[in-house]
Amino acid sequence: MKIHFVGIGGIGISGIAQFCKERGDEVTGSDIVESEIFPALQESGISISVPQKAENISSDCDLVIYTEAVDENNPERVSAKEKGIREMSYFRFLGELSAEFHTIAVAGTHGKTTTCGLIAAGMKGNQFDPTFFVGSTLAEFNGSNFHLGTNDWMVCEACEYRNNFQYLKSEIVVLTNVEWDHPDSYPTEESYFEAFRSFVEDAKLVIYHRGDEGAERALEKFKGEKFSIPAQSPNSWESLLQLTGQHNYDNATLSLALAHKLELNLEQFKKGLGMFTGAGRRQELLGTKDGIHIYDDYGHHPTEIRATLSGLREKYPDSRIGLIYEPHQFSRTKQFFEEFVEALRLADFTALFPIYEARDSEEDKQFRIENFLTAEPSFSLVTTKADAQEFQKNLREGDVLLFMGAGKISVFGREFFA
Repeated sequence: MKIHFVGIGGIGISGIAQFCKERGDEVTGSDIVESEIFPALQESGISISVPQKAENISSDCDLVIYTEAVDENNPERVSAKEKGIREMSYFRFLGELSAEFHTIAVAGTHGKTTTCGLIAAGMKGNQFDPTFFVGSTLAEFNGSNFHLGTNDWMVCEACEYRNNFQYLKSEIVVLTNVEWDHPDSYPTEESYFEAFRSFVEDAKLVIYHRGDEGAERALEKFKGEKFSIPAQSPNSWESLLQLTGQHNYDNATLSLALAHKLELNLEQFKKGLGMFTGAGRRQELLGTKDGIHIYDDYGHHPTEIRATLSGLREKYPDSRIGLIYEPHQFSRTKQFFEEFVEALRLADFTALFPIYEARDSEEDKQFRIENFLTAEPSFSLVTTKADAQEFQKNLREGDVLLFMGAGKISVFGREFFA
């Protein structure tokens, strides 16, 4: 089959593209700019075009798969319609693919990618080799976000945005946590939880943390097997994991619980967990500059900010933390504004990067970044590298500078570090 991927640089769709290439399909793709996953795609032999244009869709193409970021007016999608070529969203294709495997879906508001990475690291030490689709790059997969396994199991992230996880046929669900997010898709908290209830409905087994009110609320109508595990104290994991922070200890506990239900060798699995250094952009150390530890993180929810800062405090108990945070979406920032302010106060020094616009309405965009400075006068703004250099003057040798957010801040932080 000849398949073209529109928006192939996306971290989700790129894994599907690699899978199709591995199984023998003729695969091409396109995007508007290069992304961090391009090297892995090109190494697998996939031809990529930048930018997107109608000519990229050949008349003998059998299927066009597109990311949700690409609307129907995209020139390649328009060309596919004109040529009568079948189109399918990445999430719908992943759903169809999941029906061909025994699928383990990692779901939840926070921690999906790290939990997938921990599962991958643990399984690497066992003779259990599923196919993986992960929302970041992993050292375990040689810098890729995809691994073609040798058995009939699949592990993937279940994205709740716009109810995209509805297409997955999940046999086992690992539920990290559930807390209202994506207000542009779920205008009420109840609508968010109802999506999770519907998602888990057909699973045979759900693994979650005992006492997690959000998870238990999402599972209140679930009729399958529930395997609840108590939260573990840091002492249970500190000597084993390279990751720090209670949220990572919780993720590791869920991973080990899955290994138990799959009857894997738990000692070997633990050794694998101990080798895991983290997924790309999840509390990722870029290096040290002027004696200051520079980190990059994908977090874009108040809970994620608190968890990451807590993990860094644990790792560097005597250091001060400077945070440059990029709010992701005007709608999310407006909805959870007070929670964001409280979370951002947990850093010793905080600066705001311009809000990243994504799927925001004109009404949403009336929200101003300056609202943060009004709420907390100690906050500042960073828009240029010169601003970031000035902000860094607050820090001394041994301190931490964290660039955080899900939009442009990673590129900004990496260029600043370079």
